Amino acid sequence: MDRATLEGTAEQSLYDRVGGIFAIAAVVDRFSDAIITNPKLNANPALKAWNQTDAPTRLPGIKFMRTIWIAAVTGGPFAYTGLPLHDAHQRFHLTSDEFDEVGAEIVRALDAYNVPEREKQQLVDAYVLSKPDVVTASQ
Repeated sequence: MDRATLEGTAEQSLYDRVGGIFAIAAVVDRFSDAIITNPKLNANPALKAWNQTDAPTRLPGIKFMRTIWIAAVTGGPFAYTGLPLHDAHQRFHLTSDEFDEVGAEIVRALDAYNVPEREKQQLVDAYVLSKPDVVTASQ
């Protein structure tokens, strides 16, 4: 899927259709908290260690950067200026299954906020495009 498709139709971007920055931030807040407690993800020793030691002080900033990243890829008036995704995730040695589990948490958050199917699929598609940058370990 190309960026034009992710941004939506000429009349309204995906960013606008999902409700803008506040709606995106609400979804990010929910799935970010769920990731921290997800037992499948905590089976990864690097993620578990981060969740136990770094999350209390770093999670608010991570939520902010995730919100900006999603806002940018959906056509919002923001530019993501954080670390490249590969650099930000490399130390966690994420597998494809772990990436998919994060995606499942994202879908659960989108469902909790009743995001329409079309927009939900476009958001998932945007997430899936990041997989080559995030997954660094084999199963």
